[in-house]
Amino acid sequence: MDQMFAPEYFESIFRFLPTNKDLHSCLLVNKYWATCAVPILWEAPFKINDNFTPSPKVIQTYLAFIPDETFLKLGYEERIGLSIIRPPFFDYPSFLKELPYDRFLNSAIANDCCKNVIIELFKIFAMKMMRLRRFNIYDYLFNQHFKCQDQIASSVLPCFSECTLIFNSLTYLDCSYQWPMKKGQLFNAIAQGCHSIETLKVSVWHKDEGKVLVDLIRSQKHLKKFSLINSNNFASSPVQALMNQKYSLNSLTFKDIHSNHDLNEAEFFNYTMCELNSDAIDVLAQCANINKIKFKHCEGLNSPLFLPIASTFSNLTSLEYSYGTYNIHDVTTPIKLLSGLIKKSRNTLKRVTLDWHSRDYLDITQLIKAITQPMISLKYLKIPLYTLEQLVLIHQTHNQLKKLDVRVNNRINPYCALSIFANVPFKSSEQSIKLYFDYPENFNLKANRLNHVFEPIFYKSNRISDFILCMRDKSNGI
Repeated sequence: MDQMFAPEYFESIFRFLPTNKDLHSCLLVNKYWATCAVPILWEAPFKINDNFTPSPKVIQTYLAFIPDETFLKLGYEERIGLSIIRPPFFDYPSFLKELPYDRFLNSAIANDCCKNVIIELFKIFAMKMMRLRRFNIYDYLFNQHFKCQDQIASSVLPCFSECTLIFNSLTYLDCSYQWPMKKGQLFNAIAQGCHSIETLKVSVWHKDEGKVLVDLIRSQKHLKKFSLINSNNFASSPVQALMNQKYSLNSLTFKDIHSNHDLNEAEFFNYTMCELNSDAIDVLAQCANINKIKFKHCEGLNSPLFLPIASTFSNLTSLEYSYGTYNIHDVTTPIKLLSGLIKKSRNTLKRVTLDWHSRDYLDITQLIKAITQPMISLKYLKIPLYTLEQLVLIHQTHNQLKKLDVRVNNRINPYCALSIFANVPFKSSEQSIKLYFDYPENFNLKANRLNHVFEPIFYKSNRISDFILCMRDKSNGI
């Protein structure tokens, strides 16, 4: 009965299962189901999310493919991993598609694998014709406490140059938040055999790495998403190499390029500011097909050097800028840059997220003028506001929004802010509003006064789906 359906049908169904535990249950139905489910289950065995934690038996299963004599040559008295009576039923290494290098090392070290055994595992991967789709070197949040990896990580990584075939089908490469180790050989190996990377995330701190990244970027045919993360001035050369990708590049991210020691707790983090040279900025300004830009925790963007990109992108659909928390303030908010980007893409922007925290009043008049111009496509807006007039302008010009998030400065009377929504009904078929009131801890909104304001809001605007009020909480920074 099962064989009446082609494996492709089962694959489509199995990929909709919410957890790997459900997928594992499919293995137990019969051999045919197992044959369809195993490749999916083993394509990302080191993935970590709410629904799945990798089993220590993953590495033990891979070790079963290393011959006994190899362990003897490496000085082991007996093989490590699972006891092997007969060869594994499935060719598990050939299914691997996503490899987080750091998590792989964590699992291997936990199974008493030395450097040479780990290298043998990668040789097995290459021999089994494994073809990775995603490869990332280091998850800085996940690995802050795994200091035992450092020496092994830096000595094993160059060995990838002998296993270049495993990268031939790579579409996603993340080499950001790096250990202090050289990756030039890895980049050269990938550049030689792989030309299909669509998403590239990089951290650049050394001149030689910047040079080999240039070759890697130029060797790709259709790079679509580029992220520059925690990098210094040596990143200018790789950014200039994006000239070769100016027609395919559609997403640009700058992240964690700052000098604030309170803003980051990562073990391997370098503190600096955005230091791209003018040639790199000119190249970005020529990537006219970019429709998404994101700046997160970046300093130096208020420099006049970045202004050319403000007048270039006319097709943005998403713009995001965020910096700091309640206790960490943004003192270099790039108002001119953000205003220019919004003004240039006013006809295409669908989502604008502006989320910074400033200690003092910030003059955002120029930004408000840009946002309150006609923007027919805008559906989501998040912004901090400092005066009641700014809130009035935003609401009057953009009452077609489906979602509005506003951080209300303590200069604004909360009841006056709420009354605005009572006096001007919404045009959107479904509206969600969230107001963050930045008031002292001892400030309390009076229930009777809130009821007096909310009654006309919901009477005149029966299309509101959510109306959320948030007060500041110093314990979690909201």
